[in-house]
Amino acid sequence: MRLLPYLLILLVGCTAGLAAMLALPHDKFLRYQGLNDSTAPTAYWIYERIHTDPSPIDVAFIGTSRIGLSMHSGRLEADLRRLGVSAKVANLHIVKTGVNMQYVVAKELLEARHVKLLVIEMTEWEDRKPHPDFIFLADTWDVLAAPAIVNLNYFSDLVRLPGRQADLFFQTQRRRLRLDAPSFVPPYEGPNLDHAEFIQTLDGRRHERLESYTQAEMDALRKEQERLTTPPLLPTSLNEIEFHLTRYYTRRILDLAKAHHTSVVFLYTPRYGGPAQPIPYQRYANRADLINPWAQVQDYALWWDGSHVNWEGAKRMTDFVASALASRKELR
Repeated sequence: MRLLPYLLILLVGCTAGLAAMLALPHDKFLRYQGLNDSTAPTAYWIYERIHTDPSPIDVAFIGTSRIGLSMHSGRLEADLRRLGVSAKVANLHIVKTGVNMQYVVAKELLEARHVKLLVIEMTEWEDRKPHPDFIFLADTWDVLAAPAIVNLNYFSDLVRLPGRQADLFFQTQRRRLRLDAPSFVPPYEGPNLDHAEFIQTLDGRRHERLESYTQAEMDALRKEQERLTTPPLLPTSLNEIEFHLTRYYTRRILDLAKAHHTSVVFLYTPRYGGPAQPIPYQRYANRADLINPWAQVQDYALWWDGSHVNWEGAKRMTDFVASALASRKELR
């Protein structure tokens, strides 16, 4: 029993130390600078577009590589001008799936900027898994308060969080004292960073997106993708548990937008040969409209792979979306 007071003191001390570590301040840009997919880097640009570029963000696209490779913000702005609408557009996509990452970007954006319209990517099926890089960009509280139900990364993110905070704190202090130079300082590309026409990787190489396939090749890609798609594993009555993570963060994004007086519309980004309507939309039809370009991109020659259109497909999708946006009251 004599050891009990010492154990309590040790526990309190460890808890206080851990809490202090989690609260360490740092330059948030370092988070976004640290996450840059070598094939399609966007995180560093997203932070600068939101926080340092004075250009308005009237329309913001949030999603994965599907929305990133199908929407050309510069072309969309030009389309809107021809339709009598002046609006600045930002495509704030981050590669890989996981709606928790889309929530992180939406929160960063809406807490810093007035946005007239938020366009949220919607695919044919709901995701189950969290984004693998959530821990890189999420605020401390968002990591701690993330749902643990069907969240395969929850405990690993918790374990990584103190180290992340300490590393970012010391990076910030070293740079403040000019003891350390940033390891990655890309040039800011301006208010429009688009990957629909070509992708410029971190090594400076430009990769054109002009490839297309024969119908037989695309049908083979479609079948392979269908083979790899995992159908619902639990009974229908347990869908709310199986897809809890995606539904939780989708609702959080919608609530954030409402709180900041930002309108929302979903954009269906179909895959080749996929369903004509996105199945998840029925859950949110009473909260936001849907733009559905499915019929515009079913030509096999418009695809870069099974789930991403090529540049020709992106032009079709961008022009279709511009027509849909031009009639919205938020942009008039």
